[in-house]
Amino acid sequence: MEKHLGKVTKEADGFQVRFERIFSHNIHTVWDAITNPEKMKYWFTDIEMEAKPGGKLTIRFRDDAKTATYGEIVSMDPPNKLVFTWEGELAVWELFAESDNKCRLILTYSRLDEQYAVNAPAGFHILLDRLEGLLDGSTVFHPFGTEENDPENLKMQELYTKAVYKDYPELEKYKPIVIERTYNAPVQKVWRALTDKDQMKQWYFDLDDFKPEVGFEFEFYGQGLKGEQYLHLCKVTEVEENRKLTYSWSYKGYKGMSYVSFELSGEGDKTKLRLTHKGLYTFPDNPDFAKENFNSGWTELIGTLLRDFLESKTTVG
Repeated sequence: MEKHLGKVTKEADGFQVRFERIFSHNIHTVWDAITNPEKMKYWFTDIEMEAKPGGKLTIRFRDDAKTATYGEIVSMDPPNKLVFTWEGELAVWELFAESDNKCRLILTYSRLDEQYAVNAPAGFHILLDRLEGLLDGSTVFHPFGTEENDPENLKMQELYTKAVYKDYPELEKYKPIVIERTYNAPVQKVWRALTDKDQMKQWYFDLDDFKPEVGFEFEFYGQGLKGEQYLHLCKVTEVEENRKLTYSWSYKGYKGMSYVSFELSGEGDKTKLRLTHKGLYTFPDNPDFAKENFNSGWTELIGTLLRDFLESKTTVG
């Protein structure tokens, strides 16, 4: 909820977000919910915890690989305070009994690199909402770590983007390009235009080959503002047929790595496409790699060329 937005500040050791919530539950119930892996699996994710200072903490994403991330318990003072690290970041959970059936929670999450100053606060905001849900009786499991483009997550990121960039406009460079368009064409037709190399040549780049398979690598040349030729190096990283396609995007001879995602959703006989290009800040300071050039390029590609191709009467379905 917007009224509960955490406060993001810039500290000496990185960015920090501070949340404060009131729960209509006693302090012991809330303590159990934030320290018991059997409860945490509902509002957070699958966690292994040695509940003692210096104890190992393993936090697993719910992706196909069940990716593990690690931390350490710094201190535990039941039922008032839990402190742990997570991949170099620091979480401090403090509980205060307001009454027999009311508890105040203050979560301070710090040591954030500036590139995570929006996404991490948005993510923890959602986790606290889910914690409240668990305390009120919910036993829903959530696909932690695989919800980047979930509507709930996108909405929360938008709220934090407005709040954080207002105070720290220098962080704008980390904001990905996001462009949405709706086409008068069914999902299957749009998917083919995105994945069939012969159709891609009609609106995209001239690729020697393309396969919508994870691990498939491809390359193509693109022209810079003054006619320079850049060899694009790409590798498919995610495929959900008729739903999502993601691949890496880098340049031979230049540092930096970015990722492009195409997400499709059917709306009757029409299709909504959401393009996201993130990681552009990793590229060198070069006019050809400027964010505004990518934005105008993608706007032309999917806003005009792909639209015209899909809605042309001569396009093969």
